[in-house]
Amino acid sequence: MGAHRVKNEGPDAQRPCVASRRTPTGAKGSWWSSNPGKAAAERFYLIYSPIWIALVGLVMLSGMYRSWGDAGFMLFGLGAAAPLVFVPYLAPRPEDANKPAWATSWFRLNLWIGIFVFVGSYFFTHYFFDVVGMRYAFPTSWNGSAELVGDSEGQVPLFLYPLTQAYFMTYHVAVTVLLRYLSTRFVLGRVAKAALIVALAYLVAFAETFFMAVPLLADVFEYADRGRMLVWGSMFYGSFFVISVPVFATIDEDEPWTLGRTALSALGVSMAVFIVLDLWAKLLGPL
Repeated sequence: MGAHRVKNEGPDAQRPCVASRRTPTGAKGSWWSSNPGKAAAERFYLIYSPIWIALVGLVMLSGMYRSWGDAGFMLFGLGAAAPLVFVPYLAPRPEDANKPAWATSWFRLNLWIGIFVFVGSYFFTHYFFDVVGMRYAFPTSWNGSAELVGDSEGQVPLFLYPLTQAYFMTYHVAVTVLLRYLSTRFVLGRVAKAALIVALAYLVAFAETFFMAVPLLADVFEYADRGRMLVWGSMFYGSFFVISVPVFATIDEDEPWTLGRTALSALGVSMAVFIVLDLWAKLLGPL
């Protein structure tokens, strides 16, 4: 009887120990991904963000861009984006030391953002020209955008493609990390979490417009009505992140994604944003 009792009680006796190691929901927030490789990438991108932001600020405040040609602008864009790839490649974290580059989280994060940035820059910029009155006047001939999208004759300088890689990596990682912390620190229902995503997306869009669409840059970049762009256009721009951030946040969370899954995910999100922007243009029209 004694042996029989021990055998039946063994598993039950272990349950309190297992339960005691669990962190109660909402008791403690988690900033970083549970995937060590992805967490290392998130930390690096947030550490690097003030550096590229300072670089952009220096270029803006000094006005040095006014003397640049195509090569100068392209070097600027590539210089801002290059550390996103080359730093984790040349100085891999222990989590990634024995992996090929394409098998790492930092590579997949860059691939996802790179596809989203390309589609956005090539196609979506025309919606900004026509719907929210954005204007580019960079003295560049190295330009590239969709031929049959939009009514304006606005052109997208090629240097903005890599530069936007830095912008969007910072935006997506920062919002993902903050969203993860708030979601694990507090018990959020679906409605509360959706509202939080919308609020953070609006904040990101508003902040970029507030700091970039300034009189100092009006010779190369401006909106027809900055005030309306800040209030209403931030909803238009923020729709990017309402759709993209929840998907971006799931990369490599449950299991490592394949490159194919990463690419298809980014393309799917891009198509969803495309539809939202076109519906806005059709139903609400320009600001």
